[in-house]
Amino acid sequence: MSPNAPVPRPHLTYLKVLQLIADQSKRELAILMPHLGERGRIAEEIVHSVLQRILPKRFSLGTGVLISASGEASSQTDIIILDNFHNSPLLSEFGVGLYPVETVYATIEVKSVLTKRELRNSLSAIRKMRKLGSKKHYVLPAGAIIVDGKPTTQPFHFTLTVPPRSYIVAFGQRGLGKTYGGFCQTLRAHLDEHNDHVHGVALLENDWFAGRKPYSNPAELFGQEGNALLNFYSSILKGQQNFAVYPLDLDEYLKGTTPS
Repeated sequence: MSPNAPVPRPHLTYLKVLQLIADQSKRELAILMPHLGERGRIAEEIVHSVLQRILPKRFSLGTGVLISASGEASSQTDIIILDNFHNSPLLSEFGVGLYPVETVYATIEVKSVLTKRELRNSLSAIRKMRKLGSKKHYVLPAGAIIVDGKPTTQPFHFTLTVPPRSYIVAFGQRGLGKTYGGFCQTLRAHLDEHNDHVHGVALLENDWFAGRKPYSNPAELFGQEGNALLNFYSSILKGQQNFAVYPLDLDEYLKGTTPS
């Protein structure tokens, strides 16, 4: 290599590719914008398709309901990103699944038009989902130990309290603000009503993205005007790097049941 040759920076190439994917999504959405009644479904299909391309293979995508070992259930969720390495859906029929919250990395609510009412409904659904994820049960194999003079293994049971990440994607919005600053003000006010948390809200028509900073009360936001899809995809990719998932503890789900 010539001493004057530019130093390769492959991470920039990766970012450029991710930007190209986001730009392609925007072009597809722009072409399909006239189909007002189908906007939510179109946005969901485009986001679903991109996530299949960019997520590590240890994840898969589904739609359905999150459940907990205590018997609680979430609302129907449009897109669920779940662990595909240690776990599988508890039930998957006709494209709709039941997903133990222990197996779920993130949920995405997709809206055609996000209004104040729809935002409150989405935050309520996220609040319920986060409650489900406040006590997740896992099990890991342990090393051999001696019991009554004989070698055996004892599984290690433990719980984690980090709920799945949560996102809202909307094709357009009505009543949330005429500017990005106005939208952020509206979002902060809604988050502060019940101290809700959302990892990202992407408004595609406006090209806005914002999420709540962790441990901020009252709510503080991060994000920007422009590159909404790029920020959305980047947030999902960065978040999965430090989100641990283990084999779920099926014993917790089977408590109280008797074989037939």
